[in-house]
Amino acid sequence: MMIRLFLILIFVVFTNICVNAQQFSDVTSTSGLQFVAVMPDLFGSGASIADYDNDGDLDFFAGTEFGLTNLLYNNNGNGVFQEVAVASGITSTFRCRSSLWVDYNGDELLDLILLGDCLGIDSSCTDRLQLFLYQQTSSGNFVEITNSGLDFGDRYNIVNIDDPVVGGIAAGDVNNDGWLDIIITSWGRMFEGAKMSMFLNNTDGTFTDITDVSFPLQPEKSRYQPLFHDFNHDGFLDIYINVDFTENEFWLNNGNNTFQDISATINANSAFNEMGMAVGDYDNDGDFDLYSTNISREENGVLRHNIFLKNNWVENGSLGFDEVSNSPNLNVGSSGWDWGTTFFDANNDGYVDLAATNGWGQGWSADQSKLWLNVDGLAFSDISSSSGFNDTWDATSLMAFDMDRDGDLDLLQSMKQNGNNNNLIRIYENNYSSTTNANNYLVVKPRMNGSNHFAIGTVVKISYDNGKTGMRLITAGTSFYGQEPAEAFFGVVDNTIIDEIRIEWPDNTVTVVEDVASNQVITITNDNVLDVATKTASQVKAHPNPVKDILNLESLSFIESIEIYNLLGQSVFQKTISSTNMNLDMSSFESGSYFVKIIDANSKVRTIRVIKQ
Repeated sequence: MMIRLFLILIFVVFTNICVNAQQFSDVTSTSGLQFVAVMPDLFGSGASIADYDNDGDLDFFAGTEFGLTNLLYNNNGNGVFQEVAVASGITSTFRCRSSLWVDYNGDELLDLILLGDCLGIDSSCTDRLQLFLYQQTSSGNFVEITNSGLDFGDRYNIVNIDDPVVGGIAAGDVNNDGWLDIIITSWGRMFEGAKMSMFLNNTDGTFTDITDVSFPLQPEKSRYQPLFHDFNHDGFLDIYINVDFTENEFWLNNGNNTFQDISATINANSAFNEMGMAVGDYDNDGDFDLYSTNISREENGVLRHNIFLKNNWVENGSLGFDEVSNSPNLNVGSSGWDWGTTFFDANNDGYVDLAATNGWGQGWSADQSKLWLNVDGLAFSDISSSSGFNDTWDATSLMAFDMDRDGDLDLLQSMKQNGNNNNLIRIYENNYSSTTNANNYLVVKPRMNGSNHFAIGTVVKISYDNGKTGMRLITAGTSFYGQEPAEAFFGVVDNTIIDEIRIEWPDNTVTVVEDVASNQVITITNDNVLDVATKTASQVKAHPNPVKDILNLESLSFIESIEIYNLLGQSVFQKTISSTNMNLDMSSFESGSYFVKIIDANSKVRTIRVIKQ
């Protein structure tokens, strides 16, 4: 009883603070966005956010209806956007429901996949789901690739299926070869359903359709958004999929390109109408929880609602979830006819908050978009009205990104038809950073050398303030027809120093960075991994360590090259030699920790951590 009264007191005090501190403003009209006709059906289209031109700010792509060119909005650096799709070579006018930024060919440039369908179009549109691949060139322009193997064949031909709709798309490295593979889901009418598709990256710029290998007995369902993550920590990416009408699916990766659905055994098989998906560690306990939007209603005596799966991995040491959406302290289950959703730290207090968008224009009463503020990982407080994120528009996707790099997360919402108001995209600016005594933040951009340059599948963890923690998952595909940028945004309260950043890379290596200043965007590469390649050099001695001036390196075999990295993974020194020893002058190096990577004559590698005084 005392605990309940204490939580009620928290709600009252915290909500009163939020009325004055947490505000969102609709800045659509001043962001440079064009007004174009939106899709006439009730599914709508989404958007995908990425820094596609690698200039440091976040851009986005938005799909359009038949006959219209799509929209690629380049960020001018201050949250004002310029549309450049056709000028950049993206000329498709086929309906685009969903899109995905992904480096499919390993050249460290983001390419773009467009995914559309023929819903409502007559039989002249034979292939009911269609896919387009645009490769980014070194000039920053895009060219369409037609022979990549990303082809559905007859799977969605009108002879085999009536009228499927795009369900979702996501990328992840399912076989740990360092290259990103693609899963695409589709929605079919009730009691009909459709199949999903899996494409394995061949590492040469082409894909192979392995659907029948990966899911040989898959039932035909109405699937929406898929998500890749290694939930059971066995080194292989699993797949969680929202499903309309019937049970959700959790496909465990068997490690050989095959998957088995274990959703029923881990309490991940809700059979409501799950649509949008968000992933985040809401209670900061070290495992990722899942939130799926729904249609809140009572049907045949059953209360249907949004699904909040609390991950019990840390507590139990085994895979399993508890559904907690309607628990008294959380109460995020009933909010209308919801679609897109996202976890994001709206007020930089170190806990991810939760937002959802909604809308169904067929006789469903208007309901508000929702923003629930996370109270110390214990409860959620509905601040939709007081924060200004409470529109009643019919919308599709919802994503968080810092569009103006001012240190707080803004919201992007993709829209459906709303009478005569045909804004395809709405942007809500978070005004938190301009408030008095705003909390600090940190943005981490993990980047890998080679094919998975944008580090999709990486888990970024931080610790600060004597034991406070946070973690983020780098994904390609989330929300509903959506994609958030490949970076980790953390609120860190009033802390100016982050004690440790731990990056768990998709190849199961780890990078640790210590004593990082907050209020910045940093890029960390995988050059200075702690778990280096299995080939280890013959013993190398480095002394003195810590070192003030001269570091002496001694090896039993010839040293061919030496490279030194700082804690951010940036190369600060490199030299080619051929000797068993070397005196390395570090007198001009700034104080701190460095990684010395040594490669011997047999191409064996050893990485030594050195402290410079």
